[in-house]
Amino acid sequence: KDELWWGKGSPNIEMDEQTFMVNRERAVDYLNSLDKVFVNDQFLNWDPEHRIKVRIVSARAYHSLFMHNMCIRPTPEELENFGTPDFTIYNAGQFPCNRYTHYMTSSTSIDLNLARREMVILGTQYAGEMKKGLFS
Repeated sequence: KDELWWGKGSPNIEMDEQTFMVNRERAVDYLNSLDKVFVNDQFLNWDPEHRIKVRIVSARAYHSLFMHNMCIRPTPEELENFGTPDFTIYNAGQFPCNRYTHYMTSSTSIDLNLARREMVILGTQYAGEMKKGLFS
């Protein structure tokens, strides 16, 4: 918490758990409504002892490709034994958040919940948001 830029002039706005869950539900419902979604299981960190298993669920192929190139691709054997991810991104960037929800200031929201180890993206199709969330 002490390492994040909070306060005046910062784009980082603290949000409560309920608002995060509202946005998460909105993103998951949107992704579930699509005929096709893209799911990538990837790693962060080359060192197997410090590796983080990441699952990216996105509505757009180019978001999937971006993260496919950004992260470390598991071998077929690693993928078979991947199990539960350590961190999950729900990228529903084509779908806006409800700007009238508490803490929302626009139809765009990039939510990072470190306790849940999840990220929710609504209302923006900028692929770099996923990278920024993972490396924060």
